[in-house]
Amino acid sequence: MKHFLNFKPTIVYRKGSSFMLKTSLLILYAVPVALAMFLAFKYLSAVETVKFYQEAEARLIARTSEFNDSVSRTKPAREDIERAEKSYSALRRASLLCHTSWSNLLNRLEQLTPPQVKFRRIAIKPDKLVKISLEGETPELGNLTTLLRSLFAVPVFANPSLKKHARTRTDENEAIIFNLDVDYAGESGELP
Repeated sequence: MKHFLNFKPTIVYRKGSSFMLKTSLLILYAVPVALAMFLAFKYLSAVETVKFYQEAEARLIARTSEFNDSVSRTKPAREDIERAEKSYSALRRASLLCHTSWSNLLNRLEQLTPPQVKFRRIAIKPDKLVKISLEGETPELGNLTTLLRSLFAVPVFANPSLKKHARTRTDENEAIIFNLDVDYAGESGELP
């Protein structure tokens, strides 16, 4: 009998193995559940973020369309802009002419003109080149020819052309009346 009293079972139940089993089961089931909950939370927060940005985009599109509508209402038409540009360039040319000293031109004409030639009218018209119309009289045709030759010789003047000349009689003497057009390029060779 003594033999049976000393008998120890081959499998010994220990308290530590129960704890190990519970911990293993907890890790086996709780970690995937916690991971699933975490991923569900991330998904829901991403859905909320996307929804927020979609609403913000819709508000931005609405505001942008309102702004574009107000800009298009205040923006002038293309034809109006082109008309204003043409008007501006014409005003700018006129402004440049107002600021340009014509004394150089008149001094140059005075130097080139023979003493017998008298000008009745000098008209200055701004264009790509400054067009000058000269109207005057001279007692002899040779003086007019001398004036034309001197205008051709000076590089400041371009394209001198005699438009009209006629012999007239006044009360006491005879004279030749002429119209002459010439382009003026400025003293420096550029447009004034």
